[in-house]
Amino acid sequence: MRSRAPAAWLVTALFLPVVVRAQTSPRPWQQEVRDMLARRGAAVVARDERTFIATMAAAPAAFKRDRLTWFRRMGPLPIGVYRLDYTGEEYGELTRAVDRGRHPGEEVHVIQVKERIGFRGYDAAPQAEDAFLTVVKGSRGWSVVSDRDVESLALQTQRELWDFGPVETTEGGGILVVFHPAQRAAARTVLTQSEVARAKVKKLWPMPWHQDHVVVMIPSTVGELARILQTTFDLSTFVAFAASSIDRSVAGWRLTGPRIFFHWPNFRRQSAALQRVILQHEFTHRASFEVSGPYVQSFNDEGIAQYYGEEEYNPPTPELRSRVKTGRFDRHLPPDYLFSVGPPPDIYLAYEEAVDFVAYIASRYGRAAGARLYRAIGADNPIAAGSWRYHFDRACRATFHVPFATLERDWARRAIKDLS
Repeated sequence: MRSRAPAAWLVTALFLPVVVRAQTSPRPWQQEVRDMLARRGAAVVARDERTFIATMAAAPAAFKRDRLTWFRRMGPLPIGVYRLDYTGEEYGELTRAVDRGRHPGEEVHVIQVKERIGFRGYDAAPQAEDAFLTVVKGSRGWSVVSDRDVESLALQTQRELWDFGPVETTEGGGILVVFHPAQRAAARTVLTQSEVARAKVKKLWPMPWHQDHVVVMIPSTVGELARILQTTFDLSTFVAFAASSIDRSVAGWRLTGPRIFFHWPNFRRQSAALQRVILQHEFTHRASFEVSGPYVQSFNDEGIAQYYGEEEYNPPTPELRSRVKTGRFDRHLPPDYLFSVGPPPDIYLAYEEAVDFVAYIASRYGRAAGARLYRAIGADNPIAAGSWRYHFDRACRATFHVPFATLERDWARRAIKDLS
């Protein structure tokens, strides 16, 4: 029996180094960073300032101050979800030599994460926007040290209303208004108007609207609005926007974290009656998000928002009429870019053509035709092959038993007949 002891000891001696190496092998840096980001996200939800600061241990003082101010300004908000999800699936490694040069002798990575913010009681699923973070491994572990290092590559971290100043809230009936203190007096009126507009849209929009709790944001300036929406076009002709995140992590594609944003300097100048119509327009967008999809075009979005949201009001079409009378009508529905760029007459034309098309198919197939077509397009497989025209044609055939090209041609002929 004693003769087995040396053998047993020898086996242990041979295998012990292997076991020790397996237990002490370093974890992948990606997992260590995910753990740090999880602590950071949990700290935001729990309002744990100490832990939040600890995730920036190696950061410059200016960045710490900026993010701590951001953290504290979130106090009035009903934050139910805050996560920073790092998968590396979209951009992968973004680190450049210049980024490593800022942190000599330390391990550094620039990563894309999905910043998910969900308001408790309002968001069925949180918004999912990009944040581009520089993370550095120092003596106390991993830290977030910047979120601006790849802005020169046009990769911008999402900014929120509270990035630009303190915020307050007012809410009632499932509507939350978030605003800066300077808009405190107006916010209560906006809340009342929003309650009326939502009730109206629920009657006018012919599809069920299940997730009808709404978040309204009031940026103080057009500069704030442009940075939050990350727009590059002129906002001077617009009064409000309905926006949402596109989340591709679940079922291929869905809209999450919807928000209504005002171009406040423009919105506040409108009459109370026109403000109500604007809100109904934006709330119709909000309702339609539930049945939207990646092949929906801007002329679908804006056509239904005008036709249903503005109480089926078929507005005068001065620009479309002018184009028809002068032979400049191209007989096609407008491409997406015409709703945001170019001279104002072209933008007005795009909106007029969009609502005129919905009014036409309503006259031919019934009041709900525009909504039915919208739902059919939104229901198509989000990862199927084919251009938007292919999917639009499939939806037209399924809904009306007519090809899209035929429907577009018939609408154009009707427009020429009515407006000549």
